[in-house]
Amino acid sequence: MRTREIPKVSHKEFKELASENPSLLHENPWIVEGYIREWSAFEEWRDFDKLRATFGHLEAFAKAPNFITHRKSSLVSVKTRFDQYLDYIEHPEHAEHIYEDCWLEGSFEEFTRLGLPLYCGTLRMIHTADDPLFRQVDPILPEPLKSWNHVLPYYYTLFNHFWLLVSLPGALTPLHTDNNGTIALIAQLRGRKRATLFSPSDLQHVRTTRGDFFDPNLTEDPEFPTASLATRWHGDIDEGEVLFVGTNWAHHVETLETSVSVSFDFVDKTNLAAYARSNAWASAFGARLRRKPELIKEKMPGLFTDRSLSELDDVTLGRLVMKEVVQQGLDRQPGGEARSVLRSYHSELSRTLEPVAMALPA
Repeated sequence: MRTREIPKVSHKEFKELASENPSLLHENPWIVEGYIREWSAFEEWRDFDKLRATFGHLEAFAKAPNFITHRKSSLVSVKTRFDQYLDYIEHPEHAEHIYEDCWLEGSFEEFTRLGLPLYCGTLRMIHTADDPLFRQVDPILPEPLKSWNHVLPYYYTLFNHFWLLVSLPGALTPLHTDNNGTIALIAQLRGRKRATLFSPSDLQHVRTTRGDFFDPNLTEDPEFPTASLATRWHGDIDEGEVLFVGTNWAHHVETLETSVSVSFDFVDKTNLAAYARSNAWASAFGARLRRKPELIKEKMPGLFTDRSLSELDDVTLGRLVMKEVVQQGLDRQPGGEARSVLRSYHSELSRTLEPVAMALPA
């Protein structure tokens, strides 16, 4: 298998490169040094006592590994509070006592046999685009990158797009691609992680038709006979550095030292079309609308009959209603960048709906 090192550049160098080539994040991964040291959270969130005082009440799940994408893997999980999880991070030798009667999948004995530390990757901290927490990680993107998340309706309510990740050495997020065509970043506040990535064009070699992913820690796997044809991008993310992962790049991340990271998914001008085409948010939105049909009557009064609604799948329903929501936003938005973003999003949604043949009332 060919290997390439992920390039590391300063914030200043990245600004020059991205200004010349706005699509550079999709061409290969990048590690950008320096700019997150400006965050007020950079020092605050390295301190476990301060994390415990601020976020300890939040409920989450901890798993080993973070999730499964390889069919031969196994997983154990516990339901936890973040303060309880931090107790485990500081005293992993007390895991049996800390998580007594908390196991949801597997058991402490299976956890011991597995040999991986628990990883809390489900902490939900942000629900709105204007959450005050964003002020502690400002600027969350280096210049000249600019997120459009705040303009996209329901972006932060349909999925989690911001994570605070605390992990022990050996914690594993297996190879996967992110939902919704987003771009991802992993910002390292404490400790060190190692990343392995494969490009969208190499997914054919590291993902089966069933959706199972190759395990980069294996030297070979008969289920992936062409894996050697892929290019493995690799690099370590050190304190003060940020890894950027383009749309549909598969990534695998291992913790090398006790770590605190911030992860963030975003949409900008380079991947808005990929976001609009994604089935994940559309399916989640459609399912929510089906559970609460009064929302449909509010957003699209008179457009659906009971019959036409029953004939729609969740993805199509989600896209149709989102298109109407965006149109209403355009009607209220007098001008500026937000209107331009909504107009582009509306156009992309319209393209995704062109093949849809359905009978709706005039």
